Amino acid sequence: MKKAMLACYLAGGIIGIVPLTYTSLPQPVHELQNTTTPSEWVTVSHADYDLSDIKLQSVYGLTLYDDKITVERMLGKPVRVTRDDYFTEQETYEYPNLDVVFSDGIMEEIKVSGSADTIWIDDQEIPVSIGALIEALGEPDYKADDGIVYERQENVLKLFINYDNGTLESIAYYHISSV
Repeated sequence: MKKAMLACYLAGGIIGIVPLTYTSLPQPVHELQNTTTPSEWVTVSHADYDLSDIKLQSVYGLTLYDDKITVERMLGKPVRVTRDDYFTEQETYEYPNLDVVFSDGIMEEIKVSGSADTIWIDDQEIPVSIGALIEALGEPDYKADDGIVYERQENVLKLFINYDNGTLESIAYYHISSV
C-alpha cells in the first residue's frame, strides 16, 4: 500500500511539472515575500504607499477604443498613412515620433519613439526616459527580454529597451488581448 501511495505521489509530482512553455513567458520583476507574522503586522495609511494615479487609460488623449476620426480630431492629419505589405488589414497613421496602428479600422497599438521628448499618459506629461517613466509608473509588472511591461486591467504599456546600451528604443501602448 505504501509503495502504491508513493508511486501515485511521485507520478503526480512528475505530471504536475509546469510546462516548459511557461518558463518562456515574461516573469514578474519581483515576488512578494511575507516574512512577518500576524503579531508583527502594523496599520499603514495610504500616505505610506507610492500610489500611481496612472491607470494607462490613454496615451496622448487617445484610448485603445478610438477610431480613425477621433485620432485625426485629436492629433490632426497624419504625416503619412502606410499599409503593411503582408498584413494588408493593418494601416499605420504616422506622426512625428508617434505611430497609431489600426487593424481592420480598429486601433491596435500606439507606438512612441524613444527619441520623443515627452509622452502624455492619462493627461500627465512624462519625459521619455527609462528613469522618468519608472518613477511615474512605479515598479514594472514584468521584465521581458526586450524591455519592461506595465499592465493595468486590459491595457499594456511596454518600454522597449536596448539592454546593450541602456537606451529606450520605443514605447508601445496596446490591449492585452493583442498579445
